[in-house]
Amino acid sequence: MSDRAFIDTNIFIYTQRIDCPAKKEIAERTVGHFDCIASTQVLNEIANVFTKKYPMPVEKVVRLIKSISEISKIVVVDESLVEYALDLHARYKLSYYDCLIVAAAIYSGCQYLITEDMHDGLLIENNLKLVNIFNHIDMLP
Repeated sequence: MSDRAFIDTNIFIYTQRIDCPAKKEIAERTVGHFDCIASTQVLNEIANVFTKKYPMPVEKVVRLIKSISEISKIVVVDESLVEYALDLHARYKLSYYDCLIVAAAIYSGCQYLITEDMHDGLLIENNLKLVNIFNHIDMLP
């Protein structure tokens, strides 16, 4: 079994972006390599991106959400995660919405949070490492 990794929204988005072939390939390898975890926040952000920024038919967005849910454990953002995210925000000075992602990753026991837009290499709570996979493709087979 591969390492457990929380996959940030932008990585799932790149799996669909034919206009960014190099990042698409790395994103697909990432999703295929790790034991993937995501959250309801990630699913909501994906739905928002693909209904607004990169519009696709709603039926295709629904299929994408279902496929992500089939390959990932989905963490529900609830009151306890919101409280933990606020605590992380106060201590690490990351954006609140990034802290919701971090809180879900820690709650899920992830070793890595795979992203493109957070602080690459930052270690949170001594057990979750933020990784910009595009800078660390050596982690992938």
